[in-house]
Parts: sequence; C-alpha cells; structure tokens
Amino acid sequence: MKYKNLIYFQNGSIGDFLMTIFFLENIHLNDDSIVLNVIVPKNFKFLSQIAKEYSYLKIILANRKSAKGLLGILSLFRFVFSKNLIITAPTPGKLSLSIKIIAKKMAFFRGSRLIGFEDGQKINKLIYSKLLKYNTKIIYPDFLKTVIRELGFEVKKEIPRLKYNKDENVLAELGLEKGTYIIFNPLAATQGRSFNQEEIIEIIDFIKTFPPKIKIILTGGKTDKEILNTFADKAIILINPDITRLCTLLDNSKLFIGVDTGTSHLASFLQVKSLVIAINGTPNWLPYYNSKATILYTIDGCQHGIYEGREHLESCRGDILRCLDNVPMIVIEKYLKALSI
Repeated sequence: MKYKNLIYFQNGSIGDFLMTIFFLENIHLNDDSIVLNVIVPKNFKFLSQIAKEYSYLKIILANRKSAKGLLGILSLFRFVFSKNLIITAPTPGKLSLSIKIIAKKMAFFRGSRLIGFEDGQKINKLIYSKLLKYNTKIIYPDFLKTVIRELGFEVKKEIPRLKYNKDENVLAELGLEKGTYIIFNPLAATQGRSFNQEEIIEIIDFIKTFPPKIKIILTGGKTDKEILNTFADKAIILINPDITRLCTLLDNSKLFIGVDTGTSHLASFLQVKSLVIAINGTPNWLPYYNSKATILYTIDGCQHGIYEGREHLESCRGDILRCLDNVPMIVIEKYLKALSI
C-alpha cells in the first residue's frame, strides 16, 4: 500500500532515537519515495545533529512547553489531507492519550493507517487501525525487525549503524591520540541506573594503575555537569558535546565504558569496543547488536554467579522486564583490566 508520509512518534531519548533511525532506514531502503517524519517532544537540536547525515529524515519538535513546540504541534495537521502511515512507538508503560488523539487525526485521510502497541487501554480499539504487541523478551533491534516485516516491508539492514561526519580537529584540541584514551559515561537519566561518586572514583583510579598510562574522558549531559566537574583533576570532562565530536572521540578511543544509556548505544551503533554495565538496566535494551561490546549484568535472584552472556540472560531473566541489579565492582574491575590490555 503506497503512502506519501510515514510519521513516527518518538519519546526524544537518544537511545530510542538511534533505534528509530535504524527502523526508518530500513523503510527508506524499501521505498525511498515515502517522506519519513519523526515527532519528538525534546532534545530537538541534538537529535537533529544525529540525523544530519540522513537527508530523508525530517525531525519535528512538538510539545506544549515552548513556542517552537506548539508550532510543531500545529504543523502536524498539514498531514490530515495526505495518505499516511502513522506509528506510535512501543513503550512498556501507557502512551499519552493526547498523542493518540493527534495521531488519530493525522490518519483521517482515506487509506491512512495508525499503528500502535498494546498498553492495556480499552480506547485503543477505537483509535488504532492495527495494534501490535511489544515483545520485551528479545533485544530491541530484533523486535523492530519483526515490526518492519509486520508492516509489509523487508529488513534490508540487519545491524544498526550510524553515519556521521568526522571532526578532524577534536583529538588535537584535547591533546589526544588514537587508542590512548578511554571514554567513561558513568551517569544515566536516572540515579538508579548510574554509578555513584565513590564508584566513579574507584573505576578512574583503577584505570590509572594500568600500564601504559591511559587518559580518561568523562562524558555526560547538562544535568551531569556538577557531578562530573568534581573529577576535573582526574579526567577530561566533556559536557553535552556535539555529535561529530562525540562520535569521532568514540571511534578513536581504546575503550568505551558506560551504563545503560544513550551514549552506550551511540558507541554500539559505531561498533566501538565497549564495556557496558547494566546497573538496573532493561535486558531487551542491552547492545548485543555490537559485536565488540562486553555487557555485564546481575539478574535479581539468580544464583549462577554469571555476569555476562546473552544466552544466560535470556534463560534466567524470566518474564520480568526490569530484573537486573547492581554489578559487583570486583567483577567490573576484572573485565575492565582484561579489555584495557
């Protein structure tokens, strides 16, 4: 069925947006005549930087918190008079009713379809053309492949990747050389998925014992600035770097260390050698699509004492979505030493 537009409602987080690019790139490879639009409520500038090399993607900011966001909401109604495929992204919680109503209005034109995911709300049957089930038992890129097929498209690209323009000057500006530094992103969007300050110090000091001497870059967003600046005497601090600088630094690093957050997915989209620690993370979001990633986790209640491996994770996690606990520091240090050699 031929559509003029595909409109994808996304939550504005970095990891989710990267997965959206992977999803929409597959759609584009099936039919490059469909105009692909991503609706985001936040992080418009940074997400637009990520999508810069994908000229066929149009990013629209839509929220009630800013004049630009309100104009973005109003601009959506231009889609009412065209044949659209509208998708509201899967979420483990309940999607806002206001988003569903806006999406429904955009599916007004004859032949348009609105695709969503079960979230337990009875009104869904009146709103959506088709409801799918969000399968949290498989890793997210594999789940997206099932959605691509369900929509009648072929999976043209199997492994997530990211295109970007290199920053030719950033290494020289920071006094760095390729393979001589480690990037460490210790903080996630929530405190429960982050390292605390004592753990950050312990990891930094442990890295500094390795021969030869390795420089450390600490990265984070604006809300992390106060905490990360307390380590300015131990590491290079990069707060909210632009995408070209961050990707170039990741690509040239010896190792990336990160918790379950957007920057870890960015490193994995670039296939950077990584140590990802899933502190209270969500199993289906772990970057097993990166062949160079070592992923550490602790399954709540599991007595096996195994801290890595997709097969073990999938066999012992059960049906609980958020089943992970804190990874012991001794385990992190063991893997960190092995990966840093």
